[in-house]
Order: sequence, then structure tokens, then C-alpha cells
Amino acid sequence: MDILRQTTDESASSNDESPNDSAAATERHNTVTLILHQVLFRVAWIFKTESVVMPAFLDSITSAGWVSGLLPPINRLGQSVTPLLLSGRLRDAPVKSRWLPVTTLLMGLPFIVLSGLVTWPGAEMEQWMPVIFLCLYTLFFATTGTNQTVYNTVQGKLITANRRGRLMATVGYLGSPTAILAVLFLMRPWVNQSPPMFGAIFLFTGCAFVTASFCARFLVEDPDHDTPSGKRRQPFRESIHCLRGDRHLRRLCLLSGLVACAMIVFPYYQRLGRTLPGYEGRMLMTWVVCQNLGAALFSWIAGRIADSRGTRSALRVLTVASVLSPVIPLVLQKIGTADWYWLTFIWLGTVPVTFRMKTNYVLELTEPQHHPIYISTVALSTTPVILLSPFAGVLVTRVGYVLPFLLVSAAAIFAWIMTLFIAEPRSPKFRRSS
Repeated sequence: MDILRQTTDESASSNDESPNDSAAATERHNTVTLILHQVLFRVAWIFKTESVVMPAFLDSITSAGWVSGLLPPINRLGQSVTPLLLSGRLRDAPVKSRWLPVTTLLMGLPFIVLSGLVTWPGAEMEQWMPVIFLCLYTLFFATTGTNQTVYNTVQGKLITANRRGRLMATVGYLGSPTAILAVLFLMRPWVNQSPPMFGAIFLFTGCAFVTASFCARFLVEDPDHDTPSGKRRQPFRESIHCLRGDRHLRRLCLLSGLVACAMIVFPYYQRLGRTLPGYEGRMLMTWVVCQNLGAALFSWIAGRIADSRGTRSALRVLTVASVLSPVIPLVLQKIGTADWYWLTFIWLGTVPVTFRMKTNYVLELTEPQHHPIYISTVALSTTPVILLSPFAGVLVTRVGYVLPFLLVSAAAIFAWIMTLFIAEPRSPKFRRSS
């Protein structure tokens, strides 16, 4: 709220305003614009939560466990390969913020199409429905990956490093309550139906993304003066070159791969909860709300730590907390009731916050002109791990939840150990690799 208060108290600029005052006012304007965009973005995202809504919908159209295991690889491949392919064009774009409304708008279109298909009589029982869903899901995350790279590149250019944590925290404690209110007023009647009204859920999701795209149009950005070299970009070669030349990036990619292990079992948290005695359909809504409350809580904590003590310290706290994410559902399974299963999703809020904080760390590792390729490289480093997700689905089917969940918890422990070896970019001793 501090950011919004500062902006509200800002008076109209005078003719004798100094360049520093003008730059500060522009940064505050862009901060509020990004907050509004991200709040609406979160409202859209909560209606398609990856650990609850999407796997529940897929389970309603197919019973094949390995198909649910395809969701995390599609998620990660879309968010890593496409941004890397477009990283050169984004870097050469003079005004990068123009990409943000376009990519956000494109994120809404697959859900609007999916909504129309779901409401088609008998479509959910058709054999082609899972294939169409996975194609639209792939298109969505290909656009999402580019959108997130654009957002973080714009953030790195327009927001100073010691204010990015506050931006993330503000988005958390404004966006999550707003999203939760939308769930309580809109999703409640939709999930109380049997089967849930997925068509209405997806239509609202698409419209919310479209609305968020209009907010991004108000960003103010000075064009970059560097002219494109005209050379044909080879993003994979550039990525390898960056990895060879920057030991900090190599360590972060290893950390990123370990953190990504948490996503391997994402589709199975809700499946485990639905097998417990006392489960009711309305609990899907409760779990969605709890995960966003958890994300808001950990965003606030991590954001404060990042601004005061550095992004590395925030990453250490988040990775320690994420160790418990796979353990809590196993404990609740032993208790044998679904009444307390919402605690699982509170703690799952650590996962998306860790990914966002990791990206903030990337922004401090290098100069702004290298942000697109660095962000894309770190995103791509998660792909080898996430490709194991279908095997996790087979493992869950054959041996149960204990072994795969404990393996994910062990990976989180190794991720925390890795945070002990990464550098603090704000330290006077830190030297960026050339």
C-alpha cells in the first residue's frame, strides 16, 4: 500500500520539475500501472489454478493419469522455449512495454475458445476433447512464457532494484484478496454444480486476461537508443554463450531446476485431497482461495526481506519453506480427513512466489539489455526436470503418493543448499560477468 499512497499524494508536476523528480514520478506511475495489471492478472489466474482447476477439469474429460502428467511439461516448455526464441526480438524492441498488452490479450483467447467448446452439448465426452484441450493449453503457455519474460524485462527497465520486492509484495496483498473475492462471489455457484461449470470458469478467465491487457497500455517508457545490429539472432547459441561466461547464471540455473521439481507433482495435490474421507466439491473453491492466501502471505514476507536484505536472502527463506509443501499432504493423508487439507494449499503458495523471486534475482545479475536472454535461459533450465512429470504420474498410479512427494521435498532441501552458494548482487564485492 506504500506505493499507492505515495502515488496518491503526488501532486501535479510543475514546469520547473527537475529530471530526477520527473523520473521518480514516472516510476511511480509505472509501478501503479504494473500493480493494476498484475491484480487483474491474478484474478484471471486464480480461476485456472494449476494445482486445482486445470487438473480437475482434465480428470473430468479423461481418466488417464499420464495425461495429467503432461500438464507440467507443457507449462514449462511453453514458458521457456518460446521466450527464448523471441528474446532477441524483445531485446531489440525500442519500446518493450508494447509487448505486454498484446501478450496478455493473447493469453485470454484460448480460454474463451475453450469455454465455447465446453458448453457444446456432449463435448466433454468426446475423445477429441483432451487433444483440443492440450493444444489450447500449449498455446496459452507459449504466450504466457513470452508475457512473463516481457513483464520482467519491463520491470527490470522501469523499476529500480530495491523497489521490486515492494512491488511484488503490494501485488500480493492487493491481488490475492481481490482474486479471492472474485472466487467467493463467482466461483462458488459454479463449483457447487455437479459437474462444475467449467465453461463459465474459463469464460471469466479469458475476459479477465483481456481486461488486464488494457491496463498495460498505460505504461510510460522511453525508447531505447541502441539500434538493432541487423544480425540474425541465434537464441540458443546466445544462451549457451551466457552460460559459459557467467558462473552466477550457471548456479542459478541449477537452483532453478531443483525448484522446478515442485511442479512435477502439482496435478496430484488435488487428486490426493479428493480421495480423502469427507471431501466435497465445494472444497475445490476453498483450496483455490487458500493457495492464493498463501501466495499473498509469502509474497509479503519475501518482498520485505528482498528489499531490506537482498533477493538472495528471500530465496533462502522461500526454499526452506517449500520443503514442507509435499510433506504436509502426506501427513494429512495419514490423519485421513479432507477437512484440514486446505493447509496443503496454503503452503503451496511458496512455489509461485519462489519462481517470481528467482526472476527478480535474474534481473540483478546482468545489465537490462541482457534481461530477455537471461530470463529465458533460466526458464529453459527447468525443462529437463519437468519432462519427468509424466513418469511421476505413472509412479503415483503404481506406488502411491509417498515416494514422489518425498523426492520433491528432498529436491527442495538441495535447492536451499544451493542458495548458500549463490552470490548477492547488491554486495559491493559482486562483479558481473562480462
